[in-house]
Amino acid sequence: MRVLGRRPVSDPAELATVVAECLPHLDPGLRLLERAANAGEVTVDLACVDGARRLVLILCDIVAGPDAVLRAVEGAAWWGEHPELLSRVFPAAAALDAGAPPRALLVACRFGDRALRLLRALGPRGPEPVECRVFTDETGTIVSLERVDVAAPETPAPAPGPVTTPAASASALIERLERLRFSEAFR
Repeated sequence: MRVLGRRPVSDPAELATVVAECLPHLDPGLRLLERAANAGEVTVDLACVDGARRLVLILCDIVAGPDAVLRAVEGAAWWGEHPELLSRVFPAAAALDAGAPPRALLVACRFGDRALRLLRALGPRGPEPVECRVFTDETGTIVSLERVDVAAPETPAPAPGPVTTPAASASALIERLERLRFSEAFR
């Protein structure tokens, strides 16, 4: 029987190193282009290309909050606005599809409630959240990468109200108007 012990990761740079070593497990076909790449005023931890030749930006944080979500959105938006720079900044990725919008992945050891609410509000336009846990045992290090489901909970359908006929609706409206006229008389 294997006994796993949790290895705490306390630095985003260390988490980025772990994620860089596990790229194929994060997304098949993912290939690293550059570490600590700039995206306008935001620095992303990893810039990659996926099997569909799209730019994939990965941001790593220990506890992801709304600020991390916004950095990921801003990085993807910046590259979406400047696709002509892809071949200049990443010469090793000449095969990048400049017309495809970049993807953003947010990898964290834990996601805060505010970050999850923001991710739900952004929906498919937001970064893809992934939780990363690092364990150790007698054979070495084991990394768990798990996508976080941020789908909004389904709201139940409203209960059907009483069925009213047009005559009943008109009668209720007349009654309300009469009460309103009566109360206006005493003002």
